[in-house]
Amino acid sequence: MFKKLIENKKIGGVNCILWQDGEILYQGSDGYKNMETKELQTIDTIFRIASMTKPITSVLAMMLYEEGKLDLNDSITKWFPQFGNMKVLKDQPDEYEDANKDITILDLLTHRAGFTYSGFQKGKLKAEYDRVLGGDIDNELTIEQWINGLASLLLVSQPGEIFNYGKSTDLLGFLISKIEGKPLSRVMEEKIFNPLSMTDTFFDVPNNKKNRCASNIGFDEFGNLINLETVPSKMAFKERPNGLEFESGSGGLWSTISDYLKFARIFVENGSSDGIQILKKETKDLMCSNHLTQTQRQHSKLMGTPMFIDNFGFGLGVAVVMRESPYLSMPCAGSVGSVGWPGAYGGWWSADPVKKSIAIFLTHSMTELDQLTQGIGFGFYEAIDTFSKYIKESL
Repeated sequence: MFKKLIENKKIGGVNCILWQDGEILYQGSDGYKNMETKELQTIDTIFRIASMTKPITSVLAMMLYEEGKLDLNDSITKWFPQFGNMKVLKDQPDEYEDANKDITILDLLTHRAGFTYSGFQKGKLKAEYDRVLGGDIDNELTIEQWINGLASLLLVSQPGEIFNYGKSTDLLGFLISKIEGKPLSRVMEEKIFNPLSMTDTFFDVPNNKKNRCASNIGFDEFGNLINLETVPSKMAFKERPNGLEFESGSGGLWSTISDYLKFARIFVENGSSDGIQILKKETKDLMCSNHLTQTQRQHSKLMGTPMFIDNFGFGLGVAVVMRESPYLSMPCAGSVGSVGWPGAYGGWWSADPVKKSIAIFLTHSMTELDQLTQGIGFGFYEAIDTFSKYIKESL
């Protein structure tokens, strides 16, 4: 299936794995990690996992919750007082009202804070997000500049009111960094990566491992697969410069399929991974429970499409399967209670606690939003759908 998609030039190269109850049932690596040199994909290729970073940051927040360093109902003004007088955009342009409550940690974890991404907006708000905050993943602003900038922008909804996918997890990452008094990357290393022996997961890939990175593969204006000169929508730099202070808790990590498997096992082994306890079972269960109301699920739109209305809910940093579907793979798939979250560059994973299985798919398919509206770059969706159906038939 993957070979056909690669031959038809719908995707460049992929890695995938299907794991169940301690055993790898299937592991595959196909295609290219560089479209110019035709260097072949290998199972240890390092990918930019984009929003697959969000569940890791969310688990980290819940570890601090267990340590009593934060409470889900805490106002973020406890750490960042500049968010104390937020304004909310009204239906009419240039009209706004006062926020009717403070933004909480729970609002950040459930994307109900009122933040957004510029790519989902038009006109003045989009321009302001771009001007004030810069890139979504790599960013030359200092953390203080970025936080002050975010606090100066209008919210798109009242805090706690509606699911709006956006900058919440970035702010959560900086809040974690502030609580711990060290960079987010170091907190992740100390609390998650080192204990789980995730030796290939970083914000900044070491020089001695850069040869294992997949190139930035995307599409030209005619839909041809190419190595990109610039990453789409200025989300990230082609190669992240050394010394950036900004570390995106929402999308900045690089990782491998084997490393992400070690992380995902937390969700099928009651908070542990291969015997290493990361979260208490009750904390893991809290993360994997739907926290959206029915109304919020109905209005949970991403690129104009409701994400959670029928089959899915959203927990704390992860989507949750609430009704099993034989045909849906996005944002995750599996038995009721399964969790996962995809990444903008084509990554996808699902952890099924009923079948004690994990499926992970990684590729680089870096497309502009307007390319997707033209039908360019949907090969990775086709690959994930077929992979998901294979899993359902196999387990």
